[in-house]
Amino acid sequence: MRRGTLRQYVITGISQLSVLLVGAAYCWFEPITLRLTQDSQLNMTSEDVSWLISIIELGSLASPVLAGYMSDRLGRKMVLLSIGPLCLIGWLIVPLSMSVLWLSVARVLQGLATGVAYTVQPIYTAEIAEPKLRGRLSGAFQTAFYVGTLFVFSIGPYMSYENYAYACVPIPFIFTAIFLYCPETPYYLLMKGKEEEARIVLRYFRDTSDIEDELAKMKVSVKEEMSETNSWRTLFFDKNERKAFIIVQIVCVAKFMTGMAVIVNYAVETFSRSESFLPPGEMSIILGVLLTAIAVLSAFLSDWIGRKPLLLVSCFGCFAAHLLTGLYYYFHEKTSIDTKPYVWMLYLGLTLYCFFSDIGLGPLLQTLQSEMFGASTRGLAGGITEALAAFYCFITLKAYTPVNESIGVYMNFWFYSAMGLINGLLLVWLMYETAGKTIGQMEKTKEKKVHSEEGVRLGNFTSE
Repeated sequence: MRRGTLRQYVITGISQLSVLLVGAAYCWFEPITLRLTQDSQLNMTSEDVSWLISIIELGSLASPVLAGYMSDRLGRKMVLLSIGPLCLIGWLIVPLSMSVLWLSVARVLQGLATGVAYTVQPIYTAEIAEPKLRGRLSGAFQTAFYVGTLFVFSIGPYMSYENYAYACVPIPFIFTAIFLYCPETPYYLLMKGKEEEARIVLRYFRDTSDIEDELAKMKVSVKEEMSETNSWRTLFFDKNERKAFIIVQIVCVAKFMTGMAVIVNYAVETFSRSESFLPPGEMSIILGVLLTAIAVLSAFLSDWIGRKPLLLVSCFGCFAAHLLTGLYYYFHEKTSIDTKPYVWMLYLGLTLYCFFSDIGLGPLLQTLQSEMFGASTRGLAGGITEALAAFYCFITLKAYTPVNESIGVYMNFWFYSAMGLINGLLLVWLMYETAGKTIGQMEKTKEKKVHSEEGVRLGNFTSE
């Protein structure tokens, strides 16, 4: 591997430590959900736990738009660096107070960090990556998140409440200390008129010293996109930007309304409702390993197969997987059938869901956010998308326990199944391919090419 390519992998990996960090912060409640209601010292109800799990989305709802705006003002790097202190303060609060109020404060701070990571890190990756590597590097976002999830899944069941929190404290320090020495993106430097600095950074990330052609294309792209000073107006009234925004929102709904937030935050409770051959804590670790392993595989698929085919397979696969899981829970909860011989339906359904969500919806939302919008709208569109994602997650997380208690857990899974089907059908109609193309308005590039070809034909006809 040549030096420029290696640097893209290394710097992207360092920046994605921020995602590992918020993955741990987002899911750390999962291994101790049952313990919180059973421990007389903590004295929490299932409703308290439900709120503490879902309230992180209030922070995730508040930060994305501001993070997108600030990333255009202060830089991608500086905004990403804020994730470390936000998570650190949250982790320090956790062992100092076990009250629902202070734990809610900690969760909101961790939610703010999550919103920043989901909004800005994909932009950072896309703006340092070559087109041929962008899908692979952006796809690693999901892997980093699940590594953080697996970390807390693996230590949570075996440590005391206080030691569990203290074990997570070093991660923010490690990320902040290392990422502090990483460069800013060449796109942002060109946005601020720092052409020479952008040239140096671009040369650092490329395997050739002749980067003037790529830099010139970047300058043209940035100049054109930044000339559209009203990013709100551009996003909603420009035909191509609006279509890109609609597509990204469909993918966002499909990703978060098919239940991934619920799966990773309620794994212990979900497995406790079935006839599992292992304790729920160990089953959640297996789930974390499975999600991480599939995420590693999926990072290499989108540039090879393409974004659209993977998204369609992912949506329809999630539809089938949740349909099967819901069927198992329906038989388990609503009939007198002995479901022990059929527990394979649960394992198969969850395994298929992990596979299908991880190969498409999981990694590609961040990829599409970073490559379908122009420089003037990328931060804004990412912020709105992540704010809406937080809203969808809050709904699914908060509704999970009431639906379980009033109807049955099967209804949750059948709802997620319907979301996969509906959004898959919408993507069949609207989605266009972006793999391997230059960053920016992919559809606009296609239309310009068509108009140019029509102009050549008209010119030839006239001359004849």
